[in-house]
Amino acid sequence: MDRLDLIAVPVMVQGEKLVRHFKSIDVPVKRYYILDNSMSVDPSVDEAIDLICDSKPDHIEEVVVVSNNQNSGYPGAVNQIIRDNTDCNHWIVTGFDWWVAKGQYQKLLTTAFKDGVFLGVGMDDMCGFVFTPSLIKKVGLLDENFFPGYFEDNDYKRRIKLAGADVVHCPLYATHDRSSTLKSSSRFKQRNSETFSENYVYYVDKWGGKPNYETYESPFNKRLPLNYWSFDPLRREKLRW
Repeated sequence: MDRLDLIAVPVMVQGEKLVRHFKSIDVPVKRYYILDNSMSVDPSVDEAIDLICDSKPDHIEEVVVVSNNQNSGYPGAVNQIIRDNTDCNHWIVTGFDWWVAKGQYQKLLTTAFKDGVFLGVGMDDMCGFVFTPSLIKKVGLLDENFFPGYFEDNDYKRRIKLAGADVVHCPLYATHDRSSTLKSSSRFKQRNSETFSENYVYYVDKWGGKPNYETYESPFNKRLPLNYWSFDPLRREKLRW
């Protein structure tokens, strides 16, 4: 493979970290896609996007920015990225506060993607993740009821396991400033203490146990496909930060 199709990143706060993410890309890429969830509340995000668009290097063919009028949450952002870029053969989605070291993206140019790739390690294994059409067919999109985030990665890994999807590990050496969005606001921290608990309850209800202690082989222990989840707008508003 002579280039990566897509590197995408959702962002809500702290534009300087987005710029660092962008500058870490040192391989040919068809599209760098920014999903702006900031709603212009943090001016640093707007400034960062302007800087990125004005300083695109030749090895990145295009920069695409989509601005939402509401925060879509992390799983919603990932799903939107995939839906908006169906002309790509793979979708690499990372956190804006996860910065790959120089030369590490080169590994992906020689890695067989199969169904997907974990790019992080340990509890950070989905800080960077490669989605493919075959993975979406087997596992589905992320469950957006884990809003605005937390436990969606546990849910997706559970579904990968049950589907028998061929997802490989290709850890990239990277720096992660964990939970940047959460730590950026005392209000976010307070709301997260509430939404984290709600998402935990939803996970246990869906899989019959906490992560690594699940007892159900299908969502909600019913005859449902692994990709099942029902969009709940009332839940989303209740959990909105």
